[in-house]
Formats: sequence, C-alpha cells, structure tokens
Amino acid sequence: MKIVIIGAGPIGCYTARLLKEKASDFDIEIIEEHSEIGRPIHCAGLVSKEVLSEIKFPLSEDVVVNRIDGAEFFLNDDSFKVNRKDVALVIDREKFDRALGNDLKVNFNTGFVGIEKNGAGYLVETDKGEYYADIVIGADGANSTLRKIGEFKEDIEYLRGVQFRIRYGKCNRNFVRVYLQNPYFAWVIPEIEDIVRVGIISHNPYHDLLEFLKKSSIQEDILEKFAGTVPLGRCSTQNGNLFLVGDAACQVKPLTHGGIYYGMRCAEILVDCIINNRPSHYERLWQSRFSREIQIGLKVRQIYQQLGHDNLVKIFNLLKDNVDLLECFGDFENHSKVISAILRNPHFQGVLGKILISIIKEI
Repeated sequence: MKIVIIGAGPIGCYTARLLKEKASDFDIEIIEEHSEIGRPIHCAGLVSKEVLSEIKFPLSEDVVVNRIDGAEFFLNDDSFKVNRKDVALVIDREKFDRALGNDLKVNFNTGFVGIEKNGAGYLVETDKGEYYADIVIGADGANSTLRKIGEFKEDIEYLRGVQFRIRYGKCNRNFVRVYLQNPYFAWVIPEIEDIVRVGIISHNPYHDLLEFLKKSSIQEDILEKFAGTVPLGRCSTQNGNLFLVGDAACQVKPLTHGGIYYGMRCAEILVDCIINNRPSHYERLWQSRFSREIQIGLKVRQIYQQLGHDNLVKIFNLLKDNVDLLECFGDFENHSKVISAILRNPHFQGVLGKILISIIKEI
C-alpha cells in the first residue's frame, strides 16, 4: 500500500513513524514544502509532560530545555500563582521535530498543489511531479491545502500568533507567566538561563506583542522572531481515503491553542484504523475521545471573549481566592476537568450566574 503524507511537521512525521514501525510492507512517503524538518518554527514549545511520556517510541531527553512547575496569572496589577510540580515541558521544537522525522523518506522543497482520483487511489500533484497513493494524509497545518481542495466541510476561525525569544533575566525559571487581556492573553515562557519566549495570539499579534512588551517593561535583546497560525473550530477529517490530522484537522485546544498532544493521539487512532483495515472509523473514534473537550473549550472561549472588564476582574478574584481548586483539578490537556470543578463549586455558581445573565442581556 502506498501512503503519501503531506507535511513533515511533528504530526506528519509521527504518523509516518507509526506506520513504518507497525506495517513494514507499506510504502510511506512525505512531501514537504520547506528545505528541512523543524524550520521555520511555528509553536511556543510548551507541552504537557504527557507528550513525551505517552509517545510510542523513545525520544532523547535533550529535546527538553526546561521543566515547568506551575503558572503565574496576571490581570492589571494583580496576580496569583498556581503550583503544579513538573506539569509541563519547554522543548526545543527543532530538535523535537527532527527526532520524529529521523530516517523517514521526505521529499523536501516539494509543494503540494492538487489531487485527483485515479482508480482506487489518487494522483497527488506537486510542483516536482506526480505521486500515486492509495491513501493521502493531510498533516499540512492550520492552512491545510488538502483540507481546502479535498472537499472537506469546515467552520474555522483563524488566529495568528507571534513569539519572540528575548534575553531577559527577571523571570522565575520554572513558572510560566500568563497575562490576561481580554479577549486574548500573552505569555512568558522561561527557556534557559536568562532567555524567555514571549508571545501573543490575536488578530493583530505583531502590534499587540510590541505593545505588551512596552507595558510589561520586557525590553531587552530580541534574539529570534517566530509566527504561526492557529485554526479553531470544526471540520470533517475524512473523505474517502483522504484524511486530515493535527492542526489540519482542527485537533487543537481552543483555550491555550496547543495541538501537539491532540494531534499525536489522533495520529495513533488514524494509524490503528489503517493497519486494522478500518479507515472509515477514524473520524468517529478521534471525535469520541476529543470532540467534547474541544466543544467545551470553544464555548468557554466564546464566553471569555464577551466578558467586560469588570466581569473579568470578578472571575480573576474568584480564581485567586480558590487556587487550591485549580491546583487540584487543573489538567494541561483536559481543560474540562477544572471547568467542571468550577461550575460545581458553590463559591463560583452565584457570581458566574450573574455574569452569564449580564452577557445574555448584552447579546
């Protein structure tokens, strides 16, 4: 069986590695528009520890550059800290991606331009020629070309993110900083020694990040600049033997915009479906695991964006007064756990009810 994977990012490479290890008789080929794996970087590089602990083959520890023990949240001049020992990892995305892509057949500098049915399979058109495939997997990111031309249904909002690597020594090395500023948030991720990753996702991220740096007095040497796109919403993920996975499939957390963990788990589901000759089960199976989590995240994000400043302050103060709840139920990959705990907590119910009523009235 010939399988062509579009995109040599972490999810495309992980999918190919799983297929290669589980079915040695498959012919697996990746087409990648860039000249190398791992560049350009489009990710903040903050992942849960489960990304490495649940991976199906070992990766060297040198992909980890720092370990995170919690987060400090800021609103105006107020703040509170949530302690969660070893909750997350800061990774070197270039090393991480390259490790996943090691020993794979990747055609670099090859742009995907189109696809057409050819008997039981497909002709994959690129700017370097044609490839025949029985199965085509789109792991080509937020702006997936396969999703756009492969007749996949979609209802997607696109956000843009910008991140700078900055030399800055006034930061707790084991705590991420999150600065709430409705309708978005900015982050400061400590990397190594006196280097941090500072970023924001919004509709005008470069301008917003520069404004944030001015206000927060983080004005030291900028070492690198990165940018990327985040897809939020819904789309179909299979059409015949065409499949989408990762950001291309909107398998992204709506509240923190991370996609590596969801993408890797969904890649495992897709590979199992292909190996067991049940490819039509893929969409149902991955949605049964993650669809509820994504839908809850989308709803909470919608409410957050509609909060006025006064209501945001009220919620912030409630969270500050109930940090133990966040420390007990907070889950880096499953936000619904802490959301459910908050909704059940009597300290929150009265205030949240009044806030929801005020939002409904405004709508």
